[in-house]
Amino acid sequence: MKLERAWMFAAACSVFAVHFIGCGTDPNPTSSSSSSSGSGGEAGAGGAGGVGGGSSSSSSGTPPECTTAADCKNNGVADFCGEPQCDNGKCGRNGLQTPGTPLPSQLYGDCLERQCDSAFGIAEVGVDDPYDDAKECTTDVCTNGVLAHDPVAKGTLCTKVDGSSGVCDGAGACLSCLDGVQGCTGNFTCQMNKCVNNKCINGIKDPGEGDIDCGVGCLPCADGKTCTQGTQCASGACMGGMCAPPACPDGILNGKETDLDCGGGDCTKCATDQGCATPSDCQSSVCKAGFCIAPACTDAVQNGDEAGIDCGGSCPNPCP
Repeated sequence: MKLERAWMFAAACSVFAVHFIGCGTDPNPTSSSSSSSGSGGEAGAGGAGGVGGGSSSSSSGTPPECTTAADCKNNGVADFCGEPQCDNGKCGRNGLQTPGTPLPSQLYGDCLERQCDSAFGIAEVGVDDPYDDAKECTTDVCTNGVLAHDPVAKGTLCTKVDGSSGVCDGAGACLSCLDGVQGCTGNFTCQMNKCVNNKCINGIKDPGEGDIDCGVGCLPCADGKTCTQGTQCASGACMGGMCAPPACPDGILNGKETDLDCGGGDCTKCATDQGCATPSDCQSSVCKAGFCIAPACTDAVQNGDEAGIDCGGSCPNPCP
């Protein structure tokens, strides 16, 4: 009978276990099993903390900005000052030089210096590096990165290209004479800012003149005037007894030419050491103090055998 009651009691416990605290358990738990049940609740709170971690870009599905530097096209290109970089999924620029470092290549005479800025890019800063226009009657100045050729005072003495003495006209030119400022000596008079013989204003074709009042000792004869020699003509060319217009292959420095049959815009560009007025007169595109300068790998101009600006060809730097 005792065994039968024990079996019936066990069966009853299994049927009604969901409605009672437990058969054979303490209704006021204080045991270690009760503590384990409480820890289970704290573990649930820990799950909520996992949701908070989901705010990271990887958990939320936001892709990284980059995986390699090639993805950072908005951060410039690799140059002397810096290069694009991808750091932990973020685009930036890696500095290669200290801010303020001048670039090796600089354009002559533009009153600017190209140097590295604080963002490792390239910036232009005003410097005192004026372009020399090779004129006595101007002062070459840089003002806040802007180039100017300021005329010297009218009446300032100067030396002309042909070596004769002259006077500045107040507009940057050196002339033989200026009415009311500096006249001519002896039997010469000032005509169109040039000293000419008094006979050159008499309306007669005197001996030595190519045409009436023009030629040797007078103002040069214009194109189409009669002549006997090139020195009588403004172009320096006398052909068939007439002054001919300037021409690039005529073997005479005339017209707009800055040297013999070159420069001036109409003729071919001048070679190294030939005369120039602007960089466009030169094969190298570099004109300094009135002369064309040889190509260099640091002149900030693509010239010589370069494949790009100061790169490729005989230059040590390869082109990007």
